[in-house]
Amino acid sequence: MLTKLNVILFQGKSFFRKFAQNYKYIKMGIGNIFHAFQPKDKIFFVLFEKVTENLVAMSEDFNNGIKDFDLNDDTMLKRMSDYEHKNDELTHEIFVELGKNFITPFDREDIHTLATGLDDIADYIYASTKYIFLYKSPEMKAYSDFSLLIHKACLEIQNAMKNLKGFKNMDQVKEACIKVNSIENIADDLLSNSMVDLFETNDAINIIKVSSVLNYLEIVTDKAEDVANTIENIMIKYA
Repeated sequence: MLTKLNVILFQGKSFFRKFAQNYKYIKMGIGNIFHAFQPKDKIFFVLFEKVTENLVAMSEDFNNGIKDFDLNDDTMLKRMSDYEHKNDELTHEIFVELGKNFITPFDREDIHTLATGLDDIADYIYASTKYIFLYKSPEMKAYSDFSLLIHKACLEIQNAMKNLKGFKNMDQVKEACIKVNSIENIADDLLSNSMVDLFETNDAINIIKVSSVLNYLEIVTDKAEDVANTIENIMIKYA
């Protein structure tokens, strides 16, 4: 009788021990589910602010460096590469957070589009620097004019992202996006006028080199406009 009682007690203890373990895992699972459904506004806006800070720093460095670009020194190219890699890392972080969280501050598709668009800006600034260096492209005033426009566009994008947080300062967001669109229009005219001046040189090799760089520089402003349009779309949906 005692032996049976011991067996019953042992089985009972074993049952409750397993139940406690399972309950712990169930509780942890439920906790993870609730955690996943908690709003993650802060992490996404923090990451986007880091991206725009990196773009502002990159474009400022590019604008300053282009005025005194040494075609035989790859220091500036390496710096632009560092900025571009940092942007890639931040973009990857955004995509990781997007995969981890069910609730986001705005549509997942918009977050993906915005992150990709911001990354494109860094990619094309780096590409512009790379081809100026590789082609040993002679300095043109248009390069510094473009670099200043690019820097201004990045500043406005940063301003728009800061004011987009919480969807409280929509007038400032709209104003910043309008300025980016205006900058892109100026860049279009700058490209056209620069190409006209370039073809008047009658230097075929130089025309090929410089026109390629000019097109890359203008694409940067196109990408900035794409980002501004994405931000405007988000603003319309959620403001």
